[in-house]
Amino acid sequence: VYLGMFSVPITIFWMLAVINIMNFIDGLDGLSAGIALISVLALFTIAFDLKRWDAAMLAALLAGSTAGFLPYNFNPARIYLGDAGAMFLGFMLGAVAAEGALKGAATIGLSIPTLILAVPAMDTFCSITRRLRRGIPVYQADQGHFHHRLLARGLSQRQVVLLLYGVSIVSAAMALYAARSPQPHTAFFLAGAGAIGSFVAWYFGFRQPQDSSDDKLK
Repeated sequence: VYLGMFSVPITIFWMLAVINIMNFIDGLDGLSAGIALISVLALFTIAFDLKRWDAAMLAALLAGSTAGFLPYNFNPARIYLGDAGAMFLGFMLGAVAAEGALKGAATIGLSIPTLILAVPAMDTFCSITRRLRRGIPVYQADQGHFHHRLLARGLSQRQVVLLLYGVSIVSAAMALYAARSPQPHTAFFLAGAGAIGSFVAWYFGFRQPQDSSDDKLK
């Protein structure tokens, strides 16, 4: 699917979306950086397959720097991303996807990189939906993010982060398989991912969490 004349506004929307979803998911030590590392490795593979050497090199540089940073950011963190760091990761991921994964029709437009970023993308979608249903600004803090709900179920910070890493690895693997499969297989996997995402949205996105005054404004 080629975007033609719509490529510029959709690319701008894509960049802004990825910047913000990586900022929204940055709620626990190592979470945003780890998901970024998993995602950029998948994007590197797709860019390499498509012979987009510029995007592949950019992805490799981001993967190396993130891998070097992550041990210091994992719980208990000694170095923090902050908003600027999380948004920088989002900017770089968006750029790699736009220059690499989105360059071929085989990737089916935005669907493959969106599946790679399924965890932060779905968390952001659920957060925005939940806040709109409550009639509050989308930037207002609450305790409804995926990691908050998992913490409330008794998991430790490390367990939550590792669990979401696992989900990100599965979604990235599905995206890679879909990108390399014939179109009917690709459509099947994307439909399955959509069904799973819809269930997660129903479970996490439409419930009413309690607000927390000490929650980060994300």
